[in-house]
Formats: sequence, structure tokens, C-alpha cells
Amino acid sequence: MNYKLWFWIVNAGTAVLRLLFIGKVGLTVDESHYWVYTKFLSLSYYDHPPLIAYIIKLSALIFGNTAFGVRFPAVMIFFIASWIFFICAKKLYNERTAFTGVLLLNVLPVFSFLGSVVSIPDSPLALFWILSLLVFLLIIETGNKKYWYLLGVVGGFALLSKYNAVMIPIGITLFLILSPKHRFWFKEKEPYLGFFIMIAMFVPVILWNIENNWASFGFQLRHGFGRSFPRFSLSLFGQSLGAQAGYLSPPIFLIFLAAAYMCFKEAWIKKDRTALIIACFSFPTLIFFNAVAAFNEILPHWPAMGYLVLAIYVAHITLKYAEVRWFRNYTIFAWAFTIVILILAPIHLMYKVIPVEKFLPKEQAEKVRHGIPEAERVDISNDLFGWKELGEEIRKIIAEYPPKRKPFIFTHKSYLASQIAFAVPEIRVFCFSDKIDAYDLWQRNLRPLRNKDAIFICNDFFYFNPEEYGDAFASYSEPQEFSIYRNGKKVKNFFFTKCEKFNPSNLDKKYTADLIGPKKNIPEELIKADHAAFRFINSTMHCKVLNFYMCLISFCDSIHFNLALIIILAVSITILWNSDNKRFWTDIALLASIIVVSALIVQFMKEYFERPRPLTVFGDENVNIFYEKLHRNSFPSGHTNAAFAICTFMFLSVRKYWYWYVIMAFGVGFERIYVGSHFPSDVIAGAFIGMMTAYIMVTLFKKYSKI
Repeated sequence: MNYKLWFWIVNAGTAVLRLLFIGKVGLTVDESHYWVYTKFLSLSYYDHPPLIAYIIKLSALIFGNTAFGVRFPAVMIFFIASWIFFICAKKLYNERTAFTGVLLLNVLPVFSFLGSVVSIPDSPLALFWILSLLVFLLIIETGNKKYWYLLGVVGGFALLSKYNAVMIPIGITLFLILSPKHRFWFKEKEPYLGFFIMIAMFVPVILWNIENNWASFGFQLRHGFGRSFPRFSLSLFGQSLGAQAGYLSPPIFLIFLAAAYMCFKEAWIKKDRTALIIACFSFPTLIFFNAVAAFNEILPHWPAMGYLVLAIYVAHITLKYAEVRWFRNYTIFAWAFTIVILILAPIHLMYKVIPVEKFLPKEQAEKVRHGIPEAERVDISNDLFGWKELGEEIRKIIAEYPPKRKPFIFTHKSYLASQIAFAVPEIRVFCFSDKIDAYDLWQRNLRPLRNKDAIFICNDFFYFNPEEYGDAFASYSEPQEFSIYRNGKKVKNFFFTKCEKFNPSNLDKKYTADLIGPKKNIPEELIKADHAAFRFINSTMHCKVLNFYMCLISFCDSIHFNLALIIILAVSITILWNSDNKRFWTDIALLASIIVVSALIVQFMKEYFERPRPLTVFGDENVNIFYEKLHRNSFPSGHTNAAFAICTFMFLSVRKYWYWYVIMAFGVGFERIYVGSHFPSDVIAGAFIGMMTAYIMVTLFKKYSKI
């Protein structure tokens, strides 16, 4: 069987089916919210990093603000991710396993629907997660160091997709630790540079968080770990596993559990490299989120990337044990059950074919609220319908106003605000919620709305009386009901309330961005963080043992005898002499050149920036100092520059003692802060200049010298 050909047939065929479906139903709440991101393009967002916004924006520019335009990227991303998944599984096992794994992805709801139809941050995350696995496999196979740079770029895009991507470097590090054959990579510079590239690509998100009082990081930490001290809950853990089983399909979830155990056994006991790679790219995510689930409620798709890679191993054991009768029969049942559900779901979304009331207790099924049967309220497919009709009704109401008195639209829930915004993309929608959300950051300045009329919109599920906004408006009308029908049955109600003359100054602060705090100036916040780090190291970390050694070094510095650098030079010269005395004087000359060049760069920068030292900034009485008292030309640190220049040269020349170079270089940088001579930013800049000068000069020497 030509599995590669069949893979392309299945991959293309399922992509076509998804493209035919994605425009048939309305957007989910999350998709609408991420579409609203595109109206406020930024370095990052309150809920997630920015990549999903730019992906949807590009698609919307091509296909318009439609359900098809929003979802098209998800279909294409899954198409590409499936191809990369096939390549990874083929490298780890064979084409048959790879094809089976792709079939499995197209069967599991969490991937075949949530990740391939619905445009959410998990879509690009899945692509770059599996691409990270592929690049890492190329590193393992070829030993090509340059692939680490590519891995850094891919990891950077993963981080720009979703914060879960922090598990990628954790998994890679775990593999290098557990695989003795590959531990040598810890001695190479490329893995560290690759990680630096990954973090550098994430800098925009960090800057956005600095500017907005760490709003996104804070939200995700609260969202993941809760607001109070965590307590173990077996009930929460069970609920989380049940929800994950629902997203994967309950019968197939049991196969995943068995596969996880077998993969662990094969990786840990049998030391199988393939199983170890799969385990390291899946277990950290699965273990972390399920551990959190024992203390706080999590969303079932958070650990999805762990299941994505583990699916390769599931495909492997599915074929390996296919001759075992009971396992084969159970697998057929599990796949058949899941396929039936997978087919019914989109059909019900479009045509409402499942009689939900038949699955409810009689008393609950007979309940009617606001004229809506309980069966319609619990049918989540109804959430995707009625928004187009709502948009048309909003336009009719606004058209009744005089041109100069056009009202603005607002609601009290971000979920509603995003859905309404997509229904009327030409109209700005506001959200005055008592909970912090993304809208608070998008509507910091409400003064342009002063004295304007407004239309408040809510529904029966999220009902709210706008009169609770109090004096923010001069008056409120009686709510007008607007009903949505589906297949002849009322499925939801919307309520319109006309509000007159908005006064932003009378709006309670809990409905504004004041809870987040004012927007910060990034340079000022970086300086504050720099000063805070200095105070921590210079004051909080002090102890008697460190004081003794730092006092000795500081005394020597005060009499112009740089003890730390002399020790580093002595150790370096000894290592160079013992390693290759034929090249000794050449190395010494090159090392001296590096020290001189880096020192000239640092001296120029010191004179150019003229940054005052901590003693000048904080005053002598507020800084812990020993003997050396310096007040000017703080940026960058010359001592740190020299230490990192020497140690980088030694790392590139005689790698055997790499750990000593790291200890000595970082030790000098730490000492300069500890004794009150430099800020952390001075030390970081000095280290960077020293490393880059040494690396560039050694590279040029190797390239052009005949020695």
C-alpha cells in the first residue's frame, strides 16, 4: 500500500470537507473574540499572545469578515501540521504508522474539529509544536548545529501562539538529560543561542505586559492556578480527566492512557530513544496540566499538545497489537464510536438533527424560561446561530436615530461584546464589565463618548439590568425583546435598552480599566525593574560567607588590582598551555586582541552614555559597598565585559572545562552588582559585548588565518 499517496488523499479530502463546512455556521465565542483582536492589532493581548490576531487579520483581508474568512487559516494550518506530523511519525517509526497517526488525528474531536475548523491559538501552536519535534529530530539525526537556530525560530512562533509553548524547551532539555548519547549538546553554544532566539521573538509580549502592568501574565496565572491558596481536590482531577476524555473520545482516551504507560515503560526501562523523544515532547505537558487540575479547574484542551505527540505512539501500538483479537476489536469499536460522533456533530450544528430533550430528565426537559424550552438552552449548537439576525436588527434600530445622534453599542460581557462586534463589524462595540478583560485595555479613554446615547444589548443567558450602571446615563428605556427562532422553535432572546447621555465620569471604576492601572512607560518600567533587581542582589542577598570574598575582591579593586580577572587569566593561560603548547602564543595573542578590542568598545560606550553608578542614583547610605566607591560611567560593566570575553574565547578554544568558564564569568557579573558597583543592565550589556567580540574575532580568525 502506498501510504504516502493515501496520506495526501486523506489530507486533501478532509481539508476540502472542512472548507465546505466552515462557512455554514456562525463563529464560536472564542473565534469572535480573536477576530476582535484584529480591530486592535497590538504586540500582545490580555488573553493570549498576538499571532492568532495577525493570522486571522491576513485571512480576513482576503476573504472578508466572514465565518469562512476567520476559519480558513485553521483548515490550512491543520493541513500543513498533518503533513509535518506524517514526516515525524515516519522518521520515528515508518510510513504505515505515520498514515495511521494522521487518520487518528482526523478522528479525534480535539484535533479534527477544535484544532482544524475553529480558529483559536491552539491551531498555530499545534503547527509549531509538531514542527519543533521535526526540527529536533533533524538535529538528532544529522548533528547539524545550525538546526538549533531554526528550532529557536519555530519555538519563538510557538510562544507567540500560546504560553503553553514554554513546555517545548523543557521537553528538549529533559531529553538531553535522560539521553547520555546527546548530553554533549549542553557543551555546545548552539542550543543556548537557539533558546535566546526563542526568547528574543517573545520580547514583544514581554514589552506589552510591562506597558500594561503584567495584565496578560497575571490573568493566565490566575486562570491556571486560581486566586486562592491551592487545595488538592480529587473531584476536580476526575472532572478534568472526564473532560479530556470527552475532547479525545472516551473509548480512545483509554487507549491513550495505556499508550502513556507503555511509552513511559519503554523509554525509562528499555531506554528506547524513540519512546523517549515522544515522552519528552508529551509527558511534561500532560503531567503539568493534570497536576494543576488536581488543585484548580482547567480547560480540557490545555494539555492537547501532549496528546498530539503521544498520538504517534498510539498509532504505533495500534498496529503493533493489531493481531491481538480483543485489542483489535476494542480499537475498531473505539474508532467507529468516535467517527459516528464526529459525523453527527457538524450535521447537528447545521441542521439540528439530535433531539436533545430525549437525553434530559423529564422535569428538566419540560422547563420553559423566557419562552425557551430547557432543551434549547442546553443545546450549545444554538450559540452559533442568530447573530446575523441580531446584526440586522441593530442596524435597523441605529437607522432610526438622526445622523448626528448615532448611538454607540455596549454590553456587560466580553463574550457578548465579541459576538455582537462580529455581527456588525462596521460598528464599534464597548463592554462595561465588572471583571477585567481585553475590552478594558481597548477602551481606556471613554471621554469621546460623553453625552452620547447608547444601546445596551444582552440576552436571556447573560441577562443584566443596565440601570445598575446608575448615573452613568441620564435615563434608561424599558428593554425591548428580540427573539431568535431555529427550526420553528424559539432558542434565545436578546434585549435592547436605549440609554441617553452617557457620562463617563459617573461610571463606576469597577467597569473601567482603572482596575488594571494606568498604562506604563516601557523605558521607565525597565529602569524600575533594573533598580529592583539591583536592590535585591545588593541588599537582600547579603550573607557573611559572600561578604568575606566580595570584601577581598572589592579591596583589590580599590587599589587597582583586579583579582578576579587575574585569576581568570591565570586559569585560562594554564589551560591553553596544557592543551596545545604549539598554538599557545597564537592563542595568547588572539586573546589579548579580544580583550583590548572589547575594552575599547566598553570605554567608548561608558563615555557616550555617562550613566551614573548606583551610589549616585541611590546615595551612599542606601547602597551596600565595601571598599570600592564609584559614581560615574556605569554602563556597561568593564569587569564583566572582560570576564565574558576571556571565558567565551576559552569556551570556543578548549571546551573541556566549559563549566568553569560559566562559573567564572557569571561570578564576576554577580560580584559587580553585589558590591554596589553596577546595575544588572550594566552587567548584561558588558557580558553581551564581551561574548560577541570574542565570538566574532575567533570566527574571523578561523576563516581568514592560515594558522
